[in-house]
Amino acid sequence: MNFYLKTAASLAVLSASSVFFSGTASAQGVGQRSERMQMDTVVLTGTQLSGTAIDSAAAREILERVPGAVGLVEADVFLDDFAQSIGDALTYTPGVFADVSAQRESRLSIRGSGLNSTFERRGLTVLRDGVPISRASGATEFQEVDPLTIDYIEVFKGANGLRYGASSLGGAVNIVTPTGRTRDETASLRLETGSFNTFRGSASLSHAGEKWDFYTGLTGLKSDGFRDHSDVNSVYSHSNLGYKFDSGIDTRFYLTALSDNFELSGSLTFDEAMNNPRANPPGVSIGPFFPGGPVVVLDAGPEGDDWDRNLDVYRLANKTVMPFESFNMEVGAWYAYRDLDHAITRFAGIIVQQEDEVGASIRLDGQTSVLGLDAGWIFGAQISSSENDARRYVNDFGRRGEQSSRSDQSAENIVSYGQFDLSLTSNLTAIAGVQYVNVIRETEDVMNGEAGENGKVTKAQFSPKIGLLWDVNDDVQIFMNANKSFEPANMSDLTAGGALDFTPLQAQKAWTVELGSRGQKGRYSWDVAVYRSEIENEFVELPFPGSRGAVSATFNAGDTIHQGLELGFDVDLSSEEMNENGASFVWRNAYTFNDFTFDSEPLDPFGRLNDLSLSGNKLAGIPEQIYVTELRYETDGFYTSVNMRHVPEGPWGDYANTFMVEGYTLFGLNAGFDLTETVSLFGSIENIGNKNYISNVSTVGDFSQQGGNIFTPGTGRAVYVGLKSSF
Repeated sequence: MNFYLKTAASLAVLSASSVFFSGTASAQGVGQRSERMQMDTVVLTGTQLSGTAIDSAAAREILERVPGAVGLVEADVFLDDFAQSIGDALTYTPGVFADVSAQRESRLSIRGSGLNSTFERRGLTVLRDGVPISRASGATEFQEVDPLTIDYIEVFKGANGLRYGASSLGGAVNIVTPTGRTRDETASLRLETGSFNTFRGSASLSHAGEKWDFYTGLTGLKSDGFRDHSDVNSVYSHSNLGYKFDSGIDTRFYLTALSDNFELSGSLTFDEAMNNPRANPPGVSIGPFFPGGPVVVLDAGPEGDDWDRNLDVYRLANKTVMPFESFNMEVGAWYAYRDLDHAITRFAGIIVQQEDEVGASIRLDGQTSVLGLDAGWIFGAQISSSENDARRYVNDFGRRGEQSSRSDQSAENIVSYGQFDLSLTSNLTAIAGVQYVNVIRETEDVMNGEAGENGKVTKAQFSPKIGLLWDVNDDVQIFMNANKSFEPANMSDLTAGGALDFTPLQAQKAWTVELGSRGQKGRYSWDVAVYRSEIENEFVELPFPGSRGAVSATFNAGDTIHQGLELGFDVDLSSEEMNENGASFVWRNAYTFNDFTFDSEPLDPFGRLNDLSLSGNKLAGIPEQIYVTELRYETDGFYTSVNMRHVPEGPWGDYANTFMVEGYTLFGLNAGFDLTETVSLFGSIENIGNKNYISNVSTVGDFSQQGGNIFTPGTGRAVYVGLKSSF
């Protein structure tokens, strides 16, 4: 009861805050339809709400039946910019925080999920066309996603991801690929160049016949990067092939192959990051350990040790939808192979992993009647497992030295879930759901046998969900829900990526309530939600002593609270004359307020926080407020827009709250026009003012006592231009 009383009070305060900000914020919540403000007059024809080829209009119709905060981002929203990662694609989505720790490596957090995880991010389930690309071991490699092979992105915040079996605090992100049936163009070629000797080329081809259809896309990226020692050289490909049987069965095969290679510049001190952001960290000296003793220089920064991260992925998946008289059945299966070569500090060495993963899923959804009331239902299950050959070598200036460890890491997951929707009246729907998750994480020391570092954790939990969805009228909805989330530690958390001994962490659990609304009224469209999560055993990280911040050890933070406001608000500023001439002028806004605090003392197994009293302190790593806005004018054959990202104050750099990063304001400009009916020219300028700012922080316990290289500078001014031809 105490949880619900405190939650009600918090939501009341945050609801009042939403009134204050309602005129100045927004993004790509599903309620926002500003790019087509005439959405209420559009009749959805030729779409299907099931099968393997669902377009964005049909996806929006499905998402509008979710009693919680969800988002829909179509590709044309982010392809005007030089989007390199999924984080770039979700900039205008309320509640989503994305920053850059390396040119191709971003951190993505929803409602504080994976708050300060380094590589191999946690806290989200990421899927491609409904099939998980998050690893069976619990982590996600966001670098597996190429924004140029995306049709649209569905964002399910928190337990709203139950549709895909997601159980974590952040929810689920489903990346949907173009198909021959949903793509307007048959072929396209895109060439881009710009700052830092950047070149990117992308080509795609698609076709739809009576029964067969296919899509294939290929992208190559090469860049020197903003900072010294931050080169990128990557190739991505994604294809799918679909077939519709006369019986109505719809099947599709998906193939992904990529080689993503980039160098790592490392973090800097605050002064270095703000005054010389393109530099590498200086060499590190240790000692003297006694008066007059020697000083040992470990290296000359990451370039001396040649830090990098190289990942090859091959993935084959299938999804088949079978219609029956009163329900549909969807089955899926996938196999993935990942090959990682990751050189970082001499402390961590060179991490080398080869992983095989297999999985299968089934989902049934249908309609029925209960006591004369319409009802819908979903039941589903997923099972996945992986085997990882994890080795570590001494880092001899980027070359593999002596092998220092080898372990067999295995993971198994069983997820089952169900949801029941009951139409209480013509405009009020009640939703009840439940999920069961059972996971196993195990590592066996191959080099030292039983005498080595071995470990195993098994975690399981039932998680309920209830909610209400009120259709106030055809254009306005109000929703609320309460749910429980569950997230076992991933293998990287348990072993620090293989650099440390196995640490049997407790699973992270949370109760969350949310209240929100979405809709459209005249020139205005909005998507707003307030939420409060009371979390037990939240995963947070600290640099491991002696690792120079390159190895972070995860620990359970005890009890914490995440609460916040997510507000998207769009205004159609078009005049009647503009509309008559086929032009539009739209003001898009996105505002996120994050209030994350310790509610008890953390459980630090390494004793790094023993001298600190943190209860009541703010969690470090993410700014409290983020506001993104864009003014966009578009007419037939031409568009231009100006955008701004404003962070009033940066995040805390430490849990003791002794150092807060400076805030910043960045401006950008986009423009493009059609040269011919099939060829268009486009360009963008990012960070027009060449502002020095901090994009990422590796948190520490007490910065006033420890200091350290924990700051990643953001990218300076960048200019990109491109040509696209499609027909």
